[in-house]
Amino acid sequence: MKRLTALALFLVASGLQSQQASQPASPLHALVDRLYAYADQYRTTLPSLSCNERIVSQEVSFNGKVKRQVRLEGTIRELRKTPPDPFDPFSEQHRIAKVNGKLVRAPGGTLDAEDLNLPFFIQGIFANLIGFHREELKDCFVYRASPVNDGRADEVQVEADRKAEPPAEACRAILAGTHYMVIADAETGRIVHSERTIPPDVSEQNGEAYFASIDYAPVQFGDRIFWLPAKSSAHDATESGEMESVYSNCHRYASEVRIVPEVPQTGKPQ
Repeated sequence: MKRLTALALFLVASGLQSQQASQPASPLHALVDRLYAYADQYRTTLPSLSCNERIVSQEVSFNGKVKRQVRLEGTIRELRKTPPDPFDPFSEQHRIAKVNGKLVRAPGGTLDAEDLNLPFFIQGIFANLIGFHREELKDCFVYRASPVNDGRADEVQVEADRKAEPPAEACRAILAGTHYMVIADAETGRIVHSERTIPPDVSEQNGEAYFASIDYAPVQFGDRIFWLPAKSSAHDATESGEMESVYSNCHRYASEVRIVPEVPQTGKPQ
């Protein structure tokens, strides 16, 4: 099992302020400010949540033939940590109810995904995508912006590459060669797609996902709308291990607390 670090795909936006405040605001700088503001609001307002989850994990041969495939159905929980962790605010839990269409036979009727021998599995691909970069990482990247390929005027593609020579010690937390890409609404900074890639050798040495991506879609939470992950995918550097997850029916999650009233020891309750 590999992991996706808390240096999230989703909130690379918080690191997109590469120009000094004393310089005149450029179009890229203004766009970056909107991405940062959107990311900050998302981080602070998103509640703990639970979603239905369908996972396909597979091993693929060099000629593209699927050697082994496992299909999972269950729920994913994104829970705010207690005490709060501003740099990595959510923990992630996968509870599997069906494996290849068959109900799981286990206490409680579910298994943790980590207990299964899956061909390829990334832990943290949802929770860490709603993490948050520390502010001291903002000068660690070189940024580029361009129109999206299909020419939609309201969306822009922003790419970020870690600088070859990190200007600050904090940048060493980001793996050398890390590349991010987000597609966002140019006016609001709302992110609709994100990707992260790291060098193949770094992926192998650090047990990290080589490539991972997320597509986002609007979900109503009471009187608010959040753009949550709707589909994620990941694969290793040789594309021999692949994973795809689809999320649906997301709602607020609250642990069940049952309070039993005290009953007097004498007489009968009315």
